[in-house]
Amino acid sequence: MSFPQISLNRRQLLSWSSTIATGVFLSACVAPTSTTNSATGTTAASATNPSPERGGKLRVAVNDDITTLDPAVSVNGADITVAHLLYENLARRAEAEPGAPIYPALAEAWESNADATIFTFKLRQGVTFHHGTAFTAKDVEYSINRLFELAASAAVSLGDLDKMEIVDDFTIKFYLKTPNVVLPYTLSGPGLQIVPHDRTTEQLQQEPAGTGAFALSERVVGEQIAFKRHEAYWDAGHPYLDEVQVLIIPEAAAQVAAITSGTVDLLAQIGLESVAALEGTPDVEVVASNQGVYPIFVMNVAQKPFDDLRVRQAFKHALDRAALQTALLQGRGNIGNDQPVGPGTPFWADVPPLAYDVEKAKALLVEAGYPDGVAVTLATSDIGGPRIGDAAVAIQEMVKAAGFMLTLDKVPPGEFWSQKYMQAPFFISWWPVFSDPNAVLPDAFSAQGDFNESGWSDPKVDELIAAGRAELDVEKRKQIYAEVQQIISEEGGVLIPYFAPFLQAIRTTVQGHIPSPRIVYQNLWLAQG
Repeated sequence: MSFPQISLNRRQLLSWSSTIATGVFLSACVAPTSTTNSATGTTAASATNPSPERGGKLRVAVNDDITTLDPAVSVNGADITVAHLLYENLARRAEAEPGAPIYPALAEAWESNADATIFTFKLRQGVTFHHGTAFTAKDVEYSINRLFELAASAAVSLGDLDKMEIVDDFTIKFYLKTPNVVLPYTLSGPGLQIVPHDRTTEQLQQEPAGTGAFALSERVVGEQIAFKRHEAYWDAGHPYLDEVQVLIIPEAAAQVAAITSGTVDLLAQIGLESVAALEGTPDVEVVASNQGVYPIFVMNVAQKPFDDLRVRQAFKHALDRAALQTALLQGRGNIGNDQPVGPGTPFWADVPPLAYDVEKAKALLVEAGYPDGVAVTLATSDIGGPRIGDAAVAIQEMVKAAGFMLTLDKVPPGEFWSQKYMQAPFFISWWPVFSDPNAVLPDAFSAQGDFNESGWSDPKVDELIAAGRAELDVEKRKQIYAEVQQIISEEGGVLIPYFAPFLQAIRTTVQGHIPSPRIVYQNLWLAQG
């Protein structure tokens, strides 16, 4: 089949990104030409206890109700949690592990040609779906084709796919229109799980059947959904748990009460407002990962005063980033340096931000023709993001000393998207920490990017972005992206003051958990003694 171009507007993309951020965060990877032969990787449990205990029921609280059992059309974090219990991708991201590797899953190995335009995946044999049929290449082809038929959000990430070719039952090739070294990473993402070709979309909604470590056992709409061990799971010895119960608890206070009382074992995501109530609670830990999100204060370089690099750099010098991290994140997370690659990822470069220097900021404004300071308006709204509203208020006060008279224009979301976003001279946005730069740079920082929010671009950066997408050598990719990050940090039209962490809470009986939005349930076990 030919693959139609699927596109999202920025509001849809942010909504999908929010789903990823709260469910199974897109994160770091390398794009190997051959893979490790370990299917599950090293977890905290296997590192400290080579013989995890088997049995028991893990109870997990999520914020949202489940809207679908079909992974292709997941809407929120709860949907993605369910998808990763029931289904599997060709590869599995291990974003929280050192080096953020990708492990084989339904594909046991893969390789690309020299220019990263053809990828060959060798599929795992002896795998069965929950309803008993065998997994083959036909299921991979079917799963990818239906993403485009459904115009699913996940299809956007496969925009460079030209065609697929089934070589035999356990070999499939992907042909790309342009070089893309991160195809295995892309295929490990949400919405790209493999479903059986002998199930209709209607059946997948009512009777899900994946290859995952757990199968559906019971659902009470609006309350909970339960899963039992898939006894024929291909990875010998896994999962350790007998059952996983996902409880829908929207209110933060109710979640805190549930885990402190012992009626829930794991909170899939908590906000900073819950930390104080949980810290010091016996048998409960607050854990964090770098797979969070970051706010962006976007300076439209096509409009005054941000068409002048000196003004942009003056604003950068006017930000006390350490103070913002302390006040807004309680010292958690990481200070941002206006580069769209987060700490803790393989491609993050240690680029220091322009120093907090009020006098330097004033001098730059004078050079730019604003000796008496400059008035600017920031368009804001309740569109999500990590304390972005509080950050706007803090920045409004902070930049006064440098000569920026900042007015906050808070409008309803509908008005923001239709009248302010990518139109106002200064407005808010946010992105998840996409650990592979290819997930954000082409769209947000190239001249051709659909979501180049600031309108800033640089021919050299465009060349580097294209080179990074085509470079198979990981170390060379790191060098390429380090240079990109340096240029964006110094000259770009975005302010990224901090990277917010992703927070979870677990009871100490839960073993094998590596803090991450993507919970690897087949590796978890309960210390029952």
